[in-house]
Amino acid sequence: MTLRSTFAQADSLLYRLRAAGTLLGVTDNTLRGYADHAGIAVRRASDLTPGAPAVRVFEPDTLFRLAQWRRAQNYVKAPAAGSGPVVVTVDVIKGGTGKTTTSVETALHLQLLGLRVLLVDLDVQANATQLMGYEPDLTLDEAEAYGVAPAAIVQDTFASVLMPFLEGRQRNQPVRTLPAGVIKKPFGEHGPHLIPADTFLGDIEPALANAKGQRELYLRQLIAASLAGATPGLDLSVYDVIVFDCPPSVSFTSTAAIAAADLVIAPIRLDAFSVKGLTKLMSEIDGLDAAYHVRPELIILPTHYAPQLARIGRMQTQLNQYRDLIAPCAISASEEFPKSLDSYLPLTLQKPTCHPSKEYRLFAEHLHGRILALAAARRRTAS
Repeated sequence: MTLRSTFAQADSLLYRLRAAGTLLGVTDNTLRGYADHAGIAVRRASDLTPGAPAVRVFEPDTLFRLAQWRRAQNYVKAPAAGSGPVVVTVDVIKGGTGKTTTSVETALHLQLLGLRVLLVDLDVQANATQLMGYEPDLTLDEAEAYGVAPAAIVQDTFASVLMPFLEGRQRNQPVRTLPAGVIKKPFGEHGPHLIPADTFLGDIEPALANAKGQRELYLRQLIAASLAGATPGLDLSVYDVIVFDCPPSVSFTSTAAIAAADLVIAPIRLDAFSVKGLTKLMSEIDGLDAAYHVRPELIILPTHYAPQLARIGRMQTQLNQYRDLIAPCAISASEEFPKSLDSYLPLTLQKPTCHPSKEYRLFAEHLHGRILALAAARRRTAS
């Protein structure tokens, strides 16, 4: 029996020309040209099913390879080499707003736009980890019974990264070498990478609470140390973007992720409780600015949008006071998002042409522009 590398049935993901073009944001003819000139093997339906038409079918790995090829050909814009990763933290102090979905879908679309993305799951519920194909509750002994290889089991989390760093800082010692398998690659080397979560991730909360010094800045310092080559086994310089998916509650972990961020995305479900959570988030950003002169840019992303509901109009009126911070697009309400968790796959990879997937593509394109601008400003400052 061939064991899968994730819990997702990724082998079933095959895209015809139209769906593949939608994922890359190009026309059918442009995609044909890419397939002919990139030197990347593209399978045919007849290779998989005898008697089927000999039409091209694209796998996720093929599309991610094509995205990186486009970048190498300068067909898409990317941050200049050496600019370091732009940190995007997705956070709002309210559950059910689409925070994890936004983290995963944004990471996926930015990778398809040619960026190199690392998604870090900071929530013990580990929903981002599940959407990326991993089941955090199972052990190595159970892997084969579920038809998966040991690589599909979560053995290390962000705690495996942060705890040695905190220990080294507290003892004024070098950071010990980090576990080799802490970074997962669910869609291959050329897809978005993941540092997963499980229940043991909760260990970092008391560790941060009891740490000496500027606890809120430890994630920021960890990233800087990695870029300086001081975290053996963790090289963050290879990424253009790091996306932190935060828990939906006030915590030292979330505050540290906000302090580490260049951009904070606040997915706001258009109801009163979510708007209150936004106010709390903004107060937290103000506090970091006052204490450490750290102020990430804030982007408000309306989610669960349904124009036929009266409360949507009322909430939109409330959000108008933040109009300069609101993304130029919204994410529609859809029953498809919770269903995608059962398949261990992002909705975009399951249904690339569905309306919510296209909306996240538009948001990622907006975010892509902001990331390029931040990276360019950082390069100018450094020079």
